[in-house]
Amino acid sequence: MSLWQHPRFMAGLCTAAVLVCAAAPAVFLTAVDAAVLGRSASVQNAYEAPTPRGEDYYILRQLTARQQQSAAAYAPPEEEDRTSMALKMYIGAQNSLESMVNGYDYMETVSTTLQSLAERGVIDVSWAQWATDWGGNQYYEGYNGQTYALDVPYYATDSLGFVTLKRFALDQGSLYTVFSLTMDSRTGVVTQLWISAPREDDTAPAAPDEAGLRAFADLAGLESLGDWAVPDQTPYTHALYSANGAALITATVSPYQYTGWANSSSVVSDRWFLSLSLEPCTPEELPTLVS
Repeated sequence: MSLWQHPRFMAGLCTAAVLVCAAAPAVFLTAVDAAVLGRSASVQNAYEAPTPRGEDYYILRQLTARQQQSAAAYAPPEEEDRTSMALKMYIGAQNSLESMVNGYDYMETVSTTLQSLAERGVIDVSWAQWATDWGGNQYYEGYNGQTYALDVPYYATDSLGFVTLKRFALDQGSLYTVFSLTMDSRTGVVTQLWISAPREDDTAPAAPDEAGLRAFADLAGLESLGDWAVPDQTPYTHALYSANGAALITATVSPYQYTGWANSSSVVSDRWFLSLSLEPCTPEELPTLVS
Protein backbone atom coordinates (compact mmCIF):
# COMPACT_ATOMS: atom_id res chain seq x y z
CA MET A 1 0.00 0.00 0.00
CA SER A 2 1.39 3.37 -0.99
CA LEU A 3 1.04 6.02 1.73
CA TRP A 4 0.82 8.73 -0.90
CA GLN A 5 -2.48 7.21 -1.95
CA HIS A 6 -3.84 7.66 1.60
CA PRO A 7 -3.11 11.28 2.59
CA ARG A 8 -5.39 11.23 5.63
CA PHE A 9 -3.67 8.19 7.07
CA MET A 10 -0.27 9.76 6.41
CA ALA A 11 -1.35 13.01 8.13
CA GLY A 12 -2.47 11.01 11.15
CA LEU A 13 0.89 9.27 11.40
CA CYS A 14 2.73 12.60 11.20
CA THR A 15 0.52 14.11 13.87
CA ALA A 16 1.11 11.15 16.17
CA ALA A 17 4.88 11.40 15.66
CA VAL A 18 4.85 15.12 16.48
CA LEU A 19 2.84 14.54 19.65
CA VAL A 20 5.22 11.80 20.80
CA CYS A 21 8.25 14.06 20.24
CA ALA A 22 6.58 16.98 22.01
CA ALA A 23 5.61 14.88 25.01
CA ALA A 24 9.01 13.21 25.41
CA PRO A 25 10.69 16.09 27.38
CA ALA A 26 7.72 16.41 29.71
CA VAL A 27 7.70 12.66 30.35
CA PHE A 28 11.44 12.71 31.01
CA LEU A 29 11.27 15.67 33.42
CA THR A 30 8.32 14.14 35.24
CA ALA A 31 10.29 10.93 35.72
CA VAL A 32 13.31 12.87 37.01
CA ASP A 33 11.15 14.88 39.43
CA ALA A 34 9.58 11.70 40.71
CA ALA A 35 13.01 10.19 41.26
CA VAL A 36 14.38 13.10 43.29
CA LEU A 37 11.19 14.12 45.09
CA GLY A 38 11.66 13.97 48.82
CA ARG A 39 15.44 13.70 48.58
CA SER A 40 17.71 16.50 49.84
CA ALA A 41 21.32 17.29 49.11
CA SER A 42 23.69 19.76 50.74
CA VAL A 43 24.95 22.72 48.74
CA GLN A 44 28.70 23.01 48.80
CA ASN A 45 28.81 26.82 48.63
CA ALA A 46 25.61 28.36 49.96
CA TYR A 47 24.73 31.86 48.73
CA GLU A 48 25.55 34.68 51.11
CA ALA A 49 24.17 38.17 50.65
CA PRO A 50 26.94 40.76 50.28
CA THR A 51 27.58 43.02 53.27
CA PRO A 52 26.66 46.64 52.44
CA ARG A 53 29.57 49.09 52.49
CA GLY A 54 29.86 52.84 52.62
CA GLU A 55 30.95 53.05 48.99
CA ASP A 56 27.60 51.53 48.02
CA TYR A 57 25.81 54.71 49.13
CA TYR A 58 25.93 57.96 47.17
CA ILE A 59 25.73 60.27 50.19
CA LEU A 60 28.62 58.53 51.97
CA ARG A 61 30.72 58.68 48.80
CA GLN A 62 30.00 62.41 48.62
CA LEU A 63 30.88 62.99 52.27
CA THR A 64 34.09 60.98 51.94
CA ALA A 65 35.06 62.93 48.82
CA ARG A 66 34.44 66.22 50.64
CA GLN A 67 36.48 65.08 53.63
CA GLN A 68 39.39 63.92 51.47
CA GLN A 69 39.37 66.89 49.10
CA SER A 70 39.00 69.37 51.94
CA ALA A 71 42.04 67.89 53.67
CA ALA A 72 44.00 67.87 50.42
CA ALA A 73 43.08 71.49 49.69
CA TYR A 74 45.02 72.63 52.76
CA ALA A 75 47.96 70.26 52.36
CA PRO A 76 50.80 71.08 49.94
CA PRO A 77 50.79 68.39 47.23
CA GLU A 78 53.83 66.46 46.13
CA GLU A 79 55.42 67.68 42.91
CA GLU A 80 54.16 64.73 40.87
CA ASP A 81 50.62 65.19 42.22
CA ARG A 82 50.20 68.89 41.45
CA THR A 83 48.25 68.35 38.24
CA SER A 84 45.87 65.73 39.65
CA MET A 85 45.35 67.74 42.83
CA ALA A 86 44.44 70.82 40.83
CA LEU A 87 41.68 68.83 39.15
CA LYS A 88 40.29 67.76 42.54
CA MET A 89 40.60 71.07 44.38
CA TYR A 90 37.80 71.44 46.91
CA ILE A 91 36.16 74.85 47.28
CA GLY A 92 34.20 75.12 50.51
CA ALA A 93 31.00 77.06 51.09
CA GLN A 94 31.34 80.58 52.46
CA ASN A 95 29.95 81.13 55.94
CA SER A 96 29.61 84.86 56.56
CA LEU A 97 26.43 86.76 55.77
CA GLU A 98 28.28 89.12 53.43
CA SER A 99 29.59 86.23 51.32
CA MET A 100 26.31 84.28 51.08
CA VAL A 101 23.35 84.68 48.71
CA ASN A 102 19.82 85.71 49.63
CA GLY A 103 17.84 82.47 49.80
CA TYR A 104 14.25 83.68 49.75
CA ASP A 105 13.40 80.82 47.37
CA TYR A 106 14.73 78.34 49.95
CA MET A 107 12.41 79.37 52.79
CA GLU A 108 9.93 76.59 52.04
CA THR A 109 12.76 74.07 51.64
CA VAL A 110 14.12 74.95 55.07
CA SER A 111 10.71 74.82 56.74
CA THR A 112 9.78 71.52 55.07
CA THR A 113 13.12 69.91 55.91
CA LEU A 114 13.06 70.90 59.58
CA GLN A 115 9.40 69.91 59.88
CA SER A 116 10.23 66.50 58.40
CA LEU A 117 13.04 66.02 60.94
CA ALA A 118 10.61 66.92 63.74
CA GLU A 119 7.84 64.65 62.45
CA ARG A 120 10.23 61.69 62.25
CA GLY A 121 11.40 62.31 65.81
CA VAL A 122 14.93 63.32 64.88
CA ILE A 123 14.64 66.70 66.62
CA ASP A 124 12.10 68.11 69.02
CA VAL A 125 9.54 70.35 67.35
CA SER A 126 10.67 73.28 69.50
CA TRP A 127 14.04 73.32 67.68
CA ALA A 128 12.28 73.58 64.33
CA GLN A 129 10.11 76.40 65.64
CA TRP A 130 13.12 78.37 66.92
CA ALA A 131 14.94 77.91 63.63
CA THR A 132 12.03 79.05 61.45
CA ASP A 133 10.81 81.95 63.60
CA TRP A 134 11.65 84.30 60.77
CA GLY A 135 10.51 87.42 62.63
CA GLY A 136 9.89 90.41 60.45
CA ASN A 137 11.37 93.66 59.20
CA GLN A 138 14.78 93.06 60.74
CA TYR A 139 17.72 94.36 58.76
CA TYR A 140 21.46 94.34 59.22
CA GLU A 141 23.98 96.70 57.69
CA GLY A 142 27.17 94.87 56.85
CA TYR A 143 30.73 96.10 56.96
CA ASN A 144 30.49 96.63 53.22
CA GLY A 145 27.65 99.12 53.70
CA GLN A 146 25.04 96.77 52.20
CA THR A 147 21.75 96.17 53.99
CA TYR A 148 20.60 92.57 54.50
CA ALA A 149 17.06 91.42 55.28
CA LEU A 150 17.04 88.95 58.18
CA ASP A 151 13.63 87.37 57.53
CA VAL A 152 15.04 85.03 54.86
CA PRO A 153 17.75 82.35 54.83
CA TYR A 154 21.07 82.80 53.06
CA TYR A 155 22.93 80.07 51.23
CA ALA A 156 26.28 79.06 49.76
CA THR A 157 27.31 76.00 47.75
CA ASP A 158 30.60 74.13 47.75
CA SER A 159 32.28 72.51 44.76
CA LEU A 160 30.73 69.09 45.48
CA GLY A 161 27.16 70.36 45.50
CA PHE A 162 26.55 70.58 49.25
CA VAL A 163 24.34 73.56 50.09
CA THR A 164 24.71 75.38 53.40
CA LEU A 165 21.69 77.43 54.47
CA LYS A 166 21.81 79.87 57.35
CA ARG A 167 19.50 82.22 59.14
CA PHE A 168 20.87 85.25 60.97
CA ALA A 169 19.27 87.47 63.60
CA LEU A 170 20.15 90.33 65.94
CA ASP A 171 20.68 89.97 69.67
CA GLN A 172 20.80 93.43 71.24
CA GLY A 173 21.95 94.74 67.88
CA SER A 174 24.69 92.12 67.42
CA LEU A 175 24.47 89.65 64.52
CA TYR A 176 24.47 85.93 65.35
CA THR A 177 23.65 82.65 63.57
CA VAL A 178 20.24 81.17 64.37
CA PHE A 179 20.73 77.97 62.40
CA SER A 180 23.06 76.37 59.89
CA LEU A 181 21.78 73.52 57.73
CA THR A 182 23.93 71.59 55.24
CA MET A 183 22.30 69.27 52.73
CA ASP A 184 23.19 67.49 49.51
CA SER A 185 21.69 69.42 46.60
CA ARG A 186 21.02 66.29 44.54
CA THR A 187 19.22 64.15 47.13
CA GLY A 188 18.14 66.67 49.77
CA VAL A 189 19.80 64.56 52.48
CA VAL A 190 20.70 66.60 55.57
CA THR A 191 24.28 66.00 56.71
CA GLN A 192 24.73 68.75 59.32
CA LEU A 193 22.40 70.84 61.45
CA TRP A 194 23.15 73.49 64.06
CA ILE A 195 20.43 75.49 65.84
CA SER A 196 20.68 78.18 68.50
CA ALA A 197 17.92 78.72 71.06
CA PRO A 198 17.36 81.17 73.93
CA ARG A 199 18.42 79.94 77.35
CA GLU A 200 15.85 80.98 79.92
CA ASP A 201 16.85 78.48 82.62
CA ASP A 202 19.03 75.42 83.17
CA THR A 203 16.49 72.97 81.73
CA ALA A 204 18.03 71.80 78.48
CA PRO A 205 15.79 71.41 75.42
CA ALA A 206 15.23 67.86 74.24
CA ALA A 207 18.15 66.18 72.47
CA PRO A 208 17.84 63.46 69.81
CA ASP A 209 17.72 59.99 71.40
CA GLU A 210 18.75 56.69 69.83
CA ALA A 211 15.42 56.30 68.04
CA GLY A 212 15.79 59.81 66.65
CA LEU A 213 19.29 59.10 65.37
CA ARG A 214 18.06 55.91 63.70
CA ALA A 215 15.33 57.95 62.03
CA PHE A 216 18.03 60.38 60.86
CA ALA A 217 19.96 57.46 59.33
CA ASP A 218 16.78 56.25 57.66
CA LEU A 219 16.07 59.69 56.17
CA ALA A 220 19.59 59.62 54.74
CA GLY A 221 18.85 56.23 53.15
CA LEU A 222 21.40 54.47 55.35
CA GLU A 223 19.28 52.31 57.65
CA SER A 224 19.95 49.33 55.35
CA LEU A 225 23.59 49.30 56.44
CA GLY A 226 22.12 47.11 59.14
CA ASP A 227 24.61 47.55 61.97
CA TRP A 228 23.89 50.97 63.50
CA ALA A 229 24.68 50.81 67.21
CA VAL A 230 25.74 53.04 70.08
CA PRO A 231 29.56 52.99 70.06
CA ASP A 232 31.39 51.80 73.17
CA GLN A 233 33.14 54.37 75.38
CA THR A 234 32.09 57.23 73.15
CA PRO A 235 32.64 60.82 74.31
CA TYR A 236 29.38 61.80 72.62
CA THR A 237 26.19 62.01 74.64
CA HIS A 238 24.17 60.72 71.71
CA ALA A 239 25.78 58.77 68.87
CA LEU A 240 25.32 55.87 66.46
CA TYR A 241 28.05 54.15 64.48
CA SER A 242 27.99 51.83 61.47
CA ALA A 243 31.14 49.79 60.90
CA ASN A 244 29.72 48.54 57.60
CA GLY A 245 29.35 52.07 56.30
CA ALA A 246 32.24 53.60 58.27
CA ALA A 247 29.78 56.34 59.22
CA LEU A 248 29.12 58.21 62.46
CA ILE A 249 26.00 60.12 63.54
CA THR A 250 26.33 62.42 66.55
CA ALA A 251 23.99 64.79 68.37
CA THR A 252 24.68 67.25 71.16
CA VAL A 253 22.62 69.78 73.10
CA SER A 254 24.69 72.09 75.26
CA PRO A 255 24.64 75.60 76.76
CA TYR A 256 26.92 78.28 75.39
CA GLN A 257 27.49 81.97 75.85
CA TYR A 258 27.21 84.15 72.81
CA THR A 259 29.43 87.21 72.78
CA GLY A 260 29.20 89.99 70.24
CA TRP A 261 29.60 93.69 69.69
CA ALA A 262 27.07 96.42 68.92
CA ASN A 263 27.15 100.21 69.19
CA SER A 264 30.63 100.17 70.73
CA SER A 265 29.41 97.89 73.52
CA SER A 266 29.90 94.19 74.15
CA VAL A 267 26.89 91.88 73.98
CA VAL A 268 26.65 88.71 76.08
CA SER A 269 23.77 86.25 75.83
CA ASP A 270 23.21 82.79 77.36
CA ARG A 271 21.89 80.33 74.80
CA TRP A 272 21.52 76.63 73.96
CA PHE A 273 22.72 74.92 70.81
CA LEU A 274 21.80 71.70 69.04
CA SER A 275 24.41 70.03 66.85
CA LEU A 276 23.53 67.06 64.61
CA SER A 277 25.85 65.58 62.01
CA LEU A 278 26.51 62.64 59.71
CA GLU A 279 30.12 62.08 58.72
CA PRO A 280 32.44 59.36 57.43
CA CYS A 281 34.51 57.75 60.17
CA THR A 282 36.66 54.63 60.00
CA PRO A 283 36.90 52.37 63.06
CA GLU A 284 40.41 53.73 63.67
CA GLU A 285 39.09 57.32 63.63
CA LEU A 286 36.19 56.63 66.00
CA PRO A 287 36.72 58.77 69.14
CA THR A 288 36.78 56.92 72.46
CA LEU A 289 37.08 58.02 76.06
CA VAL A 290 40.52 57.65 77.56
CA SER A 291 40.35 55.83 80.88
